[in-house]
Amino acid sequence: MKESMEQVYRKYKGLMFSLAYQMTGSVAEAEDIVQETFVALADANINDILHVKSYLCKAVTNRCLDTLKSARWKREQYVGEWLPEPLFDDRGAHDPLHAVIAEESVSYSLLVLLDTLSPAERAVYVLRTALDLEYRAIAEMLDKTEASCRKLYSRAQQRLKASGLPQNTVPARSRKLIEQLIQAISRADATALVQLLTEDAVLISDGGGKARAALRPIFSGKRVAAFWLGVWPKWADHSAIEIRSINGEDGIAVYSQGELKVTIQLRLSQEKDRIERMYMIVNPEKLAHLQK
Repeated sequence: MKESMEQVYRKYKGLMFSLAYQMTGSVAEAEDIVQETFVALADANINDILHVKSYLCKAVTNRCLDTLKSARWKREQYVGEWLPEPLFDDRGAHDPLHAVIAEESVSYSLLVLLDTLSPAERAVYVLRTALDLEYRAIAEMLDKTEASCRKLYSRAQQRLKASGLPQNTVPARSRKLIEQLIQAISRADATALVQLLTEDAVLISDGGGKARAALRPIFSGKRVAAFWLGVWPKWADHSAIEIRSINGEDGIAVYSQGELKVTIQLRLSQEKDRIERMYMIVNPEKLAHLQK
């Protein structure tokens, strides 16, 4: 018995959002793509579609590829560094975004690295790793050969590995470092801050021209520490820091008068209990979907 349109929507909406989010790094674009895909499906005769999941995956992937191609021009016009939009996944089981991230564990560090791939490499990598599809199915979706898809996947793996593909972080280790970081920032403890960062630590902030942010990455642990020593005193009197689960990992949320102003996510060094990357979102447009 064929499923109704409503059943198909409930069954696949979360999966399609996850696919689109990993492909684009944007919550708004992912939601638009999923909505457009289901609207198009409603106009078709669902009973004539043999494999609905494959049909939806192909439709969403193609829309994502079109979005990524047009995004190149937008990125060139973007003010400062561009980072993916974060997602809270500690809002409760009834939140669809919580369910997606909890199941898929889309780490933020991986999202950042995925943005370094070509659209085709990204599509193959996400379809292969997130949906566990066979190369034959991926080839059919992308209108490519299996051999070509294998090469694209291998190339993506090599690029991600060369860029520092993050390993799974032990939650307790991550939590402890974040607590120490918050304490060091709050106390303006320069020595403690430097000790928590690797020597080659990097802070990347995304303000998009909508909020004050460093236009270029800040390199070295000492300079990152100096940045926080300069910024936090300006925020301290009217801001509160919380540890939130963001993209499947512990992160930091900074609120001012109850409004979310900043999210910070970390990539930890695999060799030492130190922080090697800090990703800071201050662009209000990228935080709008996270407001309480």
